[in-house]
Amino acid sequence: MKLLQIFFFAAFFVQASAHAAEASTCVVSDKEFLHQITSSSDWLDVHAVFKRNFPSCKDEGLYADGYTNLVVGVMATNWADLALLDDLTKKNAGFERFILRHIGASAGENDLSRVLHSAKVECPTQSVHLCQQIAKRCKEALSSQ
Repeated sequence: MKLLQIFFFAAFFVQASAHAAEASTCVVSDKEFLHQITSSSDWLDVHAVFKRNFPSCKDEGLYADGYTNLVVGVMATNWADLALLDDLTKKNAGFERFILRHIGASAGENDLSRVLHSAKVECPTQSVHLCQQIAKRCKEALSSQ
């Protein structure tokens, strides 16, 4: 029994140490993160932020809200570039999950409504599947505000 307890303690310690090491590998400071969010204005910028920050940086709290405002803001102001977003998400399923996860209630109601309208009315033919997913997430976000 004592040996089993030592084994579980050792396994917990190794797992906790690995988690701490993983969390500390993020090379982006809070100041750099703020700069990334405020200086990104198109899908290539958003994709570059994603590639630099994930999976090593946190995606919770104020960081998650920052990503949400960035994603929904770029959608609202650059809808004409949706084909580029569609191409990027087709090449990287992780980026697609990131984009869809960050269409959320912490974004402004006006931007969410604008994106929902665009997804329903101005969807490029080759991006119908993505538009459907975007519209679904916008509806969910708007209903939870």
